[in-house]
Amino acid sequence: MYIPIVFIISQLLLLSVNCCEELSESKLDYLEELVNSNFEKSRTYKQPIDNSEFFKNGGSFDTIHDYGTYDFIVVGAGSAGSIVASRLSEVEKWKILLLEAGNYDDDLTDIPYIYRVLQLSARNWGYFTVPQKNGLFGFKNHQSPYIMGKVLGGTGTVNGIAYLRGNRGDYDKWASLGNPGWSFDDILPYFKKMENFQSNNIDLKYRGFGGPLNVAYKEPKEDLSRLKSLTTNLGIKYIEDYNAKDQIGFSRSQKNIQCGKRVSGATAYVRPSMQRHNFNVTLKSLVTKIIIDKSTKTAKGVEFVRNGKKYRAFAKKEVVISGGAINSPQILMLSGIGPEDELKKHSIPVVKVSPVGKYLKDHYSFKVYYRSNETIPLKSFRELLKEYIQGRGMLTNLDNTLTYTFINTKNKSSSVPNLEFVLLGTTPVPNVIPQLSNYIEKIDQFNSKINEQTDYAIEVYILHPKSVGTIKLKSNDPKDFPLIDTAIFEAPEDLQLLYESTEILSEFEKTDFAKALNFTRLDFEFCNQHERDSKPYWYCAIQHLADPTYHMSSTVKMGPQQDPFAVVDNKLRVYGVKNLRVADCSVMPSTISGHNNAPAFLIGEKAADLIKADHGIPVETGICC
Repeated sequence: MYIPIVFIISQLLLLSVNCCEELSESKLDYLEELVNSNFEKSRTYKQPIDNSEFFKNGGSFDTIHDYGTYDFIVVGAGSAGSIVASRLSEVEKWKILLLEAGNYDDDLTDIPYIYRVLQLSARNWGYFTVPQKNGLFGFKNHQSPYIMGKVLGGTGTVNGIAYLRGNRGDYDKWASLGNPGWSFDDILPYFKKMENFQSNNIDLKYRGFGGPLNVAYKEPKEDLSRLKSLTTNLGIKYIEDYNAKDQIGFSRSQKNIQCGKRVSGATAYVRPSMQRHNFNVTLKSLVTKIIIDKSTKTAKGVEFVRNGKKYRAFAKKEVVISGGAINSPQILMLSGIGPEDELKKHSIPVVKVSPVGKYLKDHYSFKVYYRSNETIPLKSFRELLKEYIQGRGMLTNLDNTLTYTFINTKNKSSSVPNLEFVLLGTTPVPNVIPQLSNYIEKIDQFNSKINEQTDYAIEVYILHPKSVGTIKLKSNDPKDFPLIDTAIFEAPEDLQLLYESTEILSEFEKTDFAKALNFTRLDFEFCNQHERDSKPYWYCAIQHLADPTYHMSSTVKMGPQQDPFAVVDNKLRVYGVKNLRVADCSVMPSTISGHNNAPAFLIGEKAADLIKADHGIPVETGICC
């Protein structure tokens, strides 16, 4: 295979990069104080119950202030919105406004292990699901937190930094559902364009290098040779790269990190673009409405609230909504685009009847813990920070993710998995970070028995659940959070599939790897009224502990006009309203066999090219459109 000289040079440069910062005592003092102070804040942090913070400071909302006119307004600086705004600002003659409800990312958000502290802070919106009928029995009122980032970089700044693109079959399905331009062959150039994959074993047919988004392995790399028993005992093969040709099998985890630091839409796209004279990034701004000319059904701009004042900004060309799978449908409905009964219920004038929020999809996951015969000694947090500064160690790999395993239990010959198993190692970190949860007492008691120095875990994900949830409005007031119904286990097949996954776990417990570590599964004592390992026992455990994975999609579904759930077309244009697009995971037509951050970046890259092409700006040959 021909290997481009530019690739060889780039890889040599990567290998020669020194990730070590100066190990000064002042740097360590600063980081230690930063982390410890935020640890303490997280322990007493109170989640907001609505958006009241934006409406304080004694501001008057009778006066609407002019925030200027731009060519494009992008709402939301998450993984997709960061890219859309940054790429559009590459056109010097265009003036871009990027509006974000949160504040800046910083040195704290750079540390991957600290993500749980971020989730217990103002960088998380504070959403909860509505009470669930068929699951979340281990949560108070059957409600779980739903984490979404409210910060520059969005959820990509507070998430698990996992980089999993999904499967060829997922994107080919998108195209087959009536979305030309979204097959795997169509979108692969975008994945390659955005990536900088740091690996000495890279398949150039499938992976990219030299892009803004760094993808790397934790350093030092774990020795996976002891996991060969997964092949010998279970017949699950090792694959070098689950983001390349094959996905079925087990593989080392890839992360959006560079020199051990988090890489997000903020760090990779927005910050490097902020020096451009045509790029206005405005933070701490809650968009409350899209301004739409009702006679022509044309988006003209947005209204937003900042520092207790209301503003209007106008767009000469387009408004692009990138608020994510919760906030994008909320903004559309508040603007009169949504289901007729929902709009009328809240006395919102109807601009366009549309099935906004009616097709919520998510992954569900369930975690099982194993006590091992090894005890990993604790290092001081200062020592861990030293390693972090050097680009290695525990703080660069939250939850110590070791491997991802993808299998299809329904069709052994299928190349598209239906389950994902994540193997998590011990996490010997002295500062125990509070977990954002809403557990009932007996679940808290179970969690308190987990030992970070000895215990491994396996988390199982349903990749293509049948259940369908909704996003609805609580009221027509933008201060109110939307109503999030993930409808967990609404389809009984989803609960059954997670139960069937426990058969794989039982086989895993017999592997040489598990035997060598003397794995003993932690009992779900809150289900001991059932015979251990019986179907009622596992159903009880799953319905108590399984929860949504914050991989929400499809609430502003892309599809042909005859699709009863489609809100946008294959160019992400909102049906029935001109100059309005949506670009984030809410447009996904179906779930992917991975996690949602990678496709969010993909959607941002492709959306930017679609917009450029529609406005006469040449794009890279072979990518669009």
